[in-house]
Amino acid sequence: MRARGLRPDPQPSPGQMSTPHRRAHHASIIALSGALALTAGAHAGPRAPAAGAAAALATVGAVRSALGKRGISPGGFLQLDGSHVLSGGLPHPLGFDAQRLLDLFVLIDTHKLLGWLGGTLFLDAQSHSGASVVTHQVPAIADPDNMDAYSETSLDRAWFQQDLLGREVRVRLGLMYVDDQFFTVPFAQNFLSLDFSSDASISTFVLPTYPKGAWGADMFAYPSRSVSFSIGVFRDHETELPYDPGGRLIVSEEALRSRLNGLPVKLQVGGWIDTGRFRRFQGGVGRSAAGAYLVASGKLWRPAGGGDRGIGAFVQYGTAPAAVAAVQEHFGAGVVWTGPWAARPHDELGIAYSDSRLAAHAGFTHGFESEIEAYYQFDASHGWTVQPDLEYWRHPGGGDTPATLLGLIRVMFSF
Repeated sequence: MRARGLRPDPQPSPGQMSTPHRRAHHASIIALSGALALTAGAHAGPRAPAAGAAAALATVGAVRSALGKRGISPGGFLQLDGSHVLSGGLPHPLGFDAQRLLDLFVLIDTHKLLGWLGGTLFLDAQSHSGASVVTHQVPAIADPDNMDAYSETSLDRAWFQQDLLGREVRVRLGLMYVDDQFFTVPFAQNFLSLDFSSDASISTFVLPTYPKGAWGADMFAYPSRSVSFSIGVFRDHETELPYDPGGRLIVSEEALRSRLNGLPVKLQVGGWIDTGRFRRFQGGVGRSAAGAYLVASGKLWRPAGGGDRGIGAFVQYGTAPAAVAAVQEHFGAGVVWTGPWAARPHDELGIAYSDSRLAAHAGFTHGFESEIEAYYQFDASHGWTVQPDLEYWRHPGGGDTPATLLGLIRVMFSF
């Protein structure tokens, strides 16, 4: 299976694991979690002489400042994931899963660098490695860890964007992740399961996303601050299928932004069609596949003078054709509390539920796959976050895998 890591779009649209044996495994994941957290702590503060560390930071800052003045903004992140099945699941020789993702990017403002008004160039390279044990222990259709992928180093995104008519129209072309712009789920970006990264009805089917994008083009129009229209066409897309259907993926989305009791709300309605040739579960070949999706999100509460603190929520629904797609309907909903305490304004607490209705003729033992996920993300310091996470799965993969409780941890350093 293939999933996506934590990688918000750098250019957002105007307004993104026998009882003794089990105990030994529990100790392993606790030890791994502690090691990762200690690693974060070791890098969060200086251990070398203060003067040397300060000089190094000053040099890095000066270089980034000089590049920034010329419109060149480099950045990246290092992400470390660990997971372990706490109960249920399937046996595996390794007690836990550990994965690593290094992502490096550069964002170039062509106006500052070349005098080309309204242009943005983005290049992103990544290196992923890991045993990917979790997909064997929890064989869910939607990956339990959205960083899970094959080991590879590659250029995964390279696109040029041009703003037109005072940014009322935006055109982007190149190598892209489609769910950087379409199928986005506000407030859901820090959940680790693929269920909430985009809509499972298409992300488990034909969606071009991490770890390999697709060549294509899209256009977004913003006739007002509250309304946007968009369309995109993508070719040679990656799929979750054991064959290549060919064809093109065409996506359209309309979004409405407003305020309710003074708080921001957003409604997204979209549709897609893939012109490939798809093998039907009951035999034969279909000439195309199409589906639709809806995402509603908004801020429910914000304390007075709280900045980004407050409670946000989302609801998502998507469809795909049951004759060729494993997930014919997907429903998800979640609540995220940013800054649960005033002293920790950047911490985050989230809980969400997902239910995927599976195609009746696809050979599944059970007709659904569902999960509940909860996490707490600690905002450490100097770009470090530490996120313990729990997922409870029923009928993962629609088969006879027992109900599974999965423990995960994500440590991330952004720079």
